[in-house]
Amino acid sequence: MAPSSADARGPEPAAERLEAGLAAGGSACAPRDDCGSAGGADLDLPVSVRHDLRWIVGQIHHGYLAASVAAVGGLPGGMKGFYVLESAVEGVAHNQIEVARRFNIDRTVMVRLIDEMERAGLVERRPVPTDRRARMIVATELGIGEYHRARGALRAVDDHVLAPLAPADRDAFVAFARLVSEHLVAMDPTKGAAACVTAEATMRAEVTMRAEVANGGGACEPTPDATGGGPQARG
Repeated sequence: MAPSSADARGPEPAAERLEAGLAAGGSACAPRDDCGSAGGADLDLPVSVRHDLRWIVGQIHHGYLAASVAAVGGLPGGMKGFYVLESAVEGVAHNQIEVARRFNIDRTVMVRLIDEMERAGLVERRPVPTDRRARMIVATELGIGEYHRARGALRAVDDHVLAPLAPADRDAFVAFARLVSEHLVAMDPTKGAAACVTAEATMRAEVTMRAEVANGGGACEPTPDATGGGPQARG
């Protein structure tokens, strides 16, 4: 049977599908066969949940992590072990403390992880030529082979997870996700504390603003906040 005009065009970009769905007065991902869910069935979720960023990101994180952990197989430390091994293969694992900080791994956990990777024959600790007290992490021949095996399996995971997106949409999705991640890392290299503080401060400011508006007062006045910029809600 000859392919239809839609088949000939290839995957419909997500942005176009979104616009078409909204223009028709419905959802961009109505219960149709190409929606990417199991068997083409709709998830039957409330609209408020389907459009909630926390739920969406949580599902992506859960699915991506589960598939990635399965892909790296029995690699010590799972994905953390993979990132450490990748650093060793690329020659940028100059010492344990540096690598642990880069991937937000507790120092004690890092020591145990390198011990396990050494016992598995994947890496070796070697003295740093310029600092005999420091130890660089170097990948063995076996470790290099395991890295490339895991890297190939993770590329297959990428293809599986991003299957609902056309190639151009995949590039855009990754680019936008990178911007968000770089923003969070720049706020706090430990990837968490500053983001939580900012979120809590925002919530407190919103509560204060609502309370003052309800009392007939102004919500904000132009006083610098604790970080030295922008208005701060009156407390």
